[in-house]
Amino acid sequence: MGWKWGRNRIFYGLLGVLFFLSIISNSGCSQKSNASIEEAQNRPVPVTVAAVAKGSITRSVNLAAKLSPRMEVNLIPKVSGKVVTVTVDMGDSVSAGQVLVQMDTSDVEAQLRQAEAGLTMALAKQRIDQATLENARLNLQRVQELYAQGIVPQRDLDTAQMAFVQANTGIAEAQIEQAEAAVALARNQLQNLTLTAPISGQIASRKVNPGEMANPGVPVLTLVDLSCLLVEFNVPEGEINCLKMGDQLKIKVPAVSREPFIGQIVGLAPTADAQTKSFPVKLEITNPEHQLKPGMFAEVELTTDIYQDVLVLPKDAVVDKGDIKIVYVVRDNLTHETKVKTGASDLTSSVITEGLQEGDQVIVTGQNTVRDQTLVEVVVDPSGGNTPVN
Repeated sequence: MGWKWGRNRIFYGLLGVLFFLSIISNSGCSQKSNASIEEAQNRPVPVTVAAVAKGSITRSVNLAAKLSPRMEVNLIPKVSGKVVTVTVDMGDSVSAGQVLVQMDTSDVEAQLRQAEAGLTMALAKQRIDQATLENARLNLQRVQELYAQGIVPQRDLDTAQMAFVQANTGIAEAQIEQAEAAVALARNQLQNLTLTAPISGQIASRKVNPGEMANPGVPVLTLVDLSCLLVEFNVPEGEINCLKMGDQLKIKVPAVSREPFIGQIVGLAPTADAQTKSFPVKLEITNPEHQLKPGMFAEVELTTDIYQDVLVLPKDAVVDKGDIKIVYVVRDNLTHETKVKTGASDLTSSVITEGLQEGDQVIVTGQNTVRDQTLVEVVVDPSGGNTPVN
C-alpha cells in the first residue's frame, strides 16, 4: 500500500506542475492578443477621398419607345386581274418607278384596240361632215344670191338654210371626244395592270404569286423606307412641357449599339391619349446603313432638369444613418462625421445643399469601415477618380 501511495503523490505533483505552466502560458498569450488589438486599433484605415467641387447635374428619365418606318406603303391594285409576274421578294431593295407586279393585259389590250378603232372612225366621219358642211354653206350662199335676184322662191332658200343647220350640229366633234375618252380609259386600265414602286425602299412583305388573282382593296406588296425611321413613345404629363418641336434627344437601341443615336422631334401631340393619359411624341432618326429595324425596342433619354454651379459629390460618399445622411470629412488624417442634406442626383453624383463647403475632402471608399475621429491613411485610387487630402 505504501508504494501505491507514493506513486499517486508523484502523479498529482506532476499534474499540478502542468496546470501551473498552463496558467503562465495563457497569461502570456492574453498579453500578446491585447497588444495586437491595440496595435490594430492604432493602425490607420486606408481610404480614398474626393474633393467637394462645383459642377452640374442633369436629371433624366428613360422612356420606352418603338421604331417604325417613316414611310410604309401598301401596294394595292386598282383593278382585278390575273398576276403574270412578280419581280421582287421580301427584303429586296427597289427604286421608285420600278415594275414590281405585272397582271394579264390581253383583255384590256383588246379593249384599247377597239377604242382606237372607234376614234379612227370618228375622225373619218368628222372629215365627211366637214365636207358636207362646206357644201351646205356654199349652196346656201348661192341660193341667197338667186333669191335676192328673184330667180328662186322662198321655199328654196328655206331648204338651203335647213341643210346648212343640219350639217353644222357638231355631232362629229362630240363623237371624237367620246372616242378619245374611251381610248384614254383603256390606256389607263392597261397602265393599272402594271404595279410599280411608289417609293424607293425595301419589300417588307409579299402576298401574291404568279397565277393568282389580284383584287382592288387587297395589298399585294408592302414597301418600307428604312433610310429614316420614326421613334414613337409616350411622355408623362409632368415632362411634356420640357419638349418642343425640333428638340434633339438621345435614343438607345441596345440590340444595335451601346452608343446612343440622336433623333429630332417631328411630332408632339397637343392632347393626352385617353387610355394612357400620356402624350404621344415622334422622333425622326436617320438610318443610312439600315442598322435600325422597325419593331426594335428603344429607350429615349429625356432630360427633365439641369442644375448648374452646384456643389457635387459622388453618391457613394453619402451614408444613410437612420433618418439623416452623413459623410466623413478628412482633416489631418482624422475623420469628422458631418451631417449633410442632398438635393438632385443622377446615376453617379448628388447635389449637396447643406453641410459641406467647396474643397472639403470626403471619403468615397472605406466610409463604411470608419467612425468619427478614426485615424485614416488616404491612398490614391488607381482609376484616378479621387483626390487625396493635401
